[in-house]
Amino acid sequence: MVALLKMPRPFEVESEQDRRLFPRKEVHADVQTNRIDHSVQARRDPKLTMALRDLSLGGMSAISPAPLSRGERINVQFPALGTHGGWNALGRVIRCMPSALGYRVAVEFDPLPMAA
Repeated sequence: MVALLKMPRPFEVESEQDRRLFPRKEVHADVQTNRIDHSVQARRDPKLTMALRDLSLGGMSAISPAPLSRGERINVQFPALGTHGGWNALGRVIRCMPSALGYRVAVEFDPLPMAA
């Protein structure tokens, strides 16, 4: 019994905030999303306009008018803002939850290959 009390605690999962590698920036813009998967739902609504909430080098959070499946592959097209040109990112949906304004979507971007 004493041995059980002296055992180290089981590994606790860090909160999602602690696992982030890159800091988030709050950004408000509309982004165009192309659904890459071949599911029936993705084929019905292949393009969506999502309201960007925050952005980091590793991913983003946005509000979508339609639900996306966890693990679904998407291509996000970011518009040009000021002197910065537009750009695209490939990623996968980590989470999609209903909210008052639509669906809150968390996306993890694919890592870029290293230059040789």
